[in-house]
Amino acid sequence: MTGTQGFLIVLGIIALLCGALIFLQKQQETRKQALRRKTILLDLLRKAQEQNESFDLKLLGEENPQHGLSALLQKIRDDQLEMEVLEYVPREWINAGVDVYFRVTLQEGAIFYKFHAEVRKVSPQTERSLLVVTSPQDLEVGQKRNFIRVKPPREAIRAVAVWHLDPTRPIPRTTSEVGPPLFHYRYGMDAAPVTLENISSTGLALRFVLNSPTEQPNELEKGAQLLCLVIFATHENSEQCSIFWSTNEVINSRLEEGKNPALVLGSTFTNWAMLEQGKTEIHWFHTSPTRGVTPITQWVMQIDRKQRHLT
Repeated sequence: MTGTQGFLIVLGIIALLCGALIFLQKQQETRKQALRRKTILLDLLRKAQEQNESFDLKLLGEENPQHGLSALLQKIRDDQLEMEVLEYVPREWINAGVDVYFRVTLQEGAIFYKFHAEVRKVSPQTERSLLVVTSPQDLEVGQKRNFIRVKPPREAIRAVAVWHLDPTRPIPRTTSEVGPPLFHYRYGMDAAPVTLENISSTGLALRFVLNSPTEQPNELEKGAQLLCLVIFATHENSEQCSIFWSTNEVINSRLEEGKNPALVLGSTFTNWAMLEQGKTEIHWFHTSPTRGVTPITQWVMQIDRKQRHLT
């Protein structure tokens, strides 16, 4: 072997060592970046947990793309999150994909985030369920959402009434055109046939008590048009009430079996009106899917802030 050949062999070895060193440095930097990203993600989740923010879970898939839940984050682990939902969650959610939305209040204000996860475990109960979902690998910064969903305090709801709307007929323009409701609830009733499950600025969910799971009213099927009345106290311990009328489209339903069967309907507002006490004319406004209903938004945000501070 000549000196030139030996030199070239040594040069090749040096080049291989340099390449290996660069590769190892890049791998180490990638690991550091992944660790920094994971630290940031966990820090944001902990902040949201400390601020008692709700996490909105939207089930993916064509069968029920509108169905969603609100959860509270209980435990944070490296590979999974434990969440508590204050309603029944079926085991069919296991292995399902969900989009998770939450907000964090930082120095610059409230920032909204979204991430994709998979449901790993569901421990269902009638009024409280535990969900285990995968931890986020990345976060997307989202737009401010109008669909913060709250369960109003029972004492704030003074009345709820539901009518079926015939889509071939115009919606009522005065209260005299509204006949007897299909279902109604007044504050203080022992057995409420219908209650307001939750509400957001773009829609509401109603819970209907069933005598048996097989007795579901045909008027409450998916796609049905409803007329709804909700009378609520604007502020806690206040006699001042707001009278909210809305036309709604049913977008999803959930049947809860067991000792107390119930049908829970999710609906979106299509038209809305606020009626002053003593007035009979209903002046309707068309709802915006991006802005929602302003008076309901204000009420929902008020309840949300109070529940987050008291919990």
